Amino acid sequence: MPLSACTIGECVVLPQTSGCSAGKLVCALIRKVSHEGQYDNPVNVLLVGASYREIPLTTLEVLESKADAIRSAICGEESLAHGIEGCVVVSTCNRFEVYVESDDHELSAQYIRNTITAVAGIDATGIAIVPASDAVTHLFRVSAGLESMIVGEVEIAGQVKRSLSQAQLLGQTSRITEALFQRAAEVSKKVATETGLGTAGRSLITGGLDILKKRNFDLAHKKVLVIGTGAYARVVTSALEREGVGEIFTYSSSGRAEIFAESHNTTPISTDGLEAALQKIDLIVACSGTHGAVITTEQIAAVKKEVLPIIDLSLARDVEKSVESLPHVMVIDLEEIYRCAPAEHHETIATAQGIIEESVGEFAADLKARRNDPLIRQLREHVESIVQEEVDRVRRKSGEEVASQVERSLQLVTKNIFHKPTIAARESAVKDQTDAYQEAIRTLFGLTLESSDE
Repeated sequence: MPLSACTIGECVVLPQTSGCSAGKLVCALIRKVSHEGQYDNPVNVLLVGASYREIPLTTLEVLESKADAIRSAICGEESLAHGIEGCVVVSTCNRFEVYVESDDHELSAQYIRNTITAVAGIDATGIAIVPASDAVTHLFRVSAGLESMIVGEVEIAGQVKRSLSQAQLLGQTSRITEALFQRAAEVSKKVATETGLGTAGRSLITGGLDILKKRNFDLAHKKVLVIGTGAYARVVTSALEREGVGEIFTYSSSGRAEIFAESHNTTPISTDGLEAALQKIDLIVACSGTHGAVITTEQIAAVKKEVLPIIDLSLARDVEKSVESLPHVMVIDLEEIYRCAPAEHHETIATAQGIIEESVGEFAADLKARRNDPLIRQLREHVESIVQEEVDRVRRKSGEEVASQVERSLQLVTKNIFHKPTIAARESAVKDQTDAYQEAIRTLFGLTLESSDE
């Protein structure tokens, strides 16, 4: 079934095949905003992705390992030709999701799926396609921790924020995708403040430690080896310190353990010293995110402990899976943490969902209110060009000092002039009166807007 597509007024670079010259770009934008009936759903966002609920963790591991390559392919130079105007990829141990601004959902979804298949070598036909407001709702739920293995986990909001930052750094965002992810951050804070979700410090590592404690493993004064020095290693270290462990050792196959130890009060372990360190530790927490085992079964088999718990939080398994067969080893992985995760209180979830639904409605209304923005931009450019011509004339006649004074005065006047038209533009958009507003601009300012068939 073809996907329903909607369009929002957004300044875009038109493809060369559109037949629209650079001189007609503004008129194309105006046609885009004023097209009758286009704004029944102003949220022009598409999500293509999956989480631990829909696909195996082994498949998520493949997607995470190929995340950079998939991002480059989907959000690169060819994206516009496939209807994509902005792109943000959220890739964590729990999910792989691509959020795009698209004016052709069916075209973009097929392109994203095909790209995932080509780059990751997996069958992507089962990966979900979620359009419009449903995609916004999902992102808000993800950012608030409602879609996590541990409901209300504290890390996901930061991961979503970093996904946006990375896309911005690569120049892959649009106004809509930036607004979407910025609003998601606001919603996650509101949910945490008003419901308490996230304020208890819940996370994957706390879930793993809870399982240990239920099995009567006393964490106090224990020596713990943390494998990894990335963002999640910081979360792990903080959680262990709160539990009152005795000493935390840090190992990194990339050699960053010493740098991490300087700022996190841990003891760095070198590759040469790893086997000796394994003999004196009581617990291993693996969270390096590397692709391939860091600790082997042979190394663990040589550890002389009655019980050696291993909490492996990496999709790719930092510790070889075969260690599970060793009689003295207790392995807690992501799948077990998910199975043992406590259910959040129904009322709390309902309150959080209510906040999210309200926020989705506000976001859609805000986008609808701003669909006249391209027209306002054109109007500003028109008036500013007139102001600049006058300033240049004064400069030639009376010099730089007088011209600067005139420029400041005219800019202030322009700002005051545009205040009410800007408010009226948003009010007309909300009331679906864009055509009437456009006609008023024609009448008042004499701007000629080309017909939609040009």
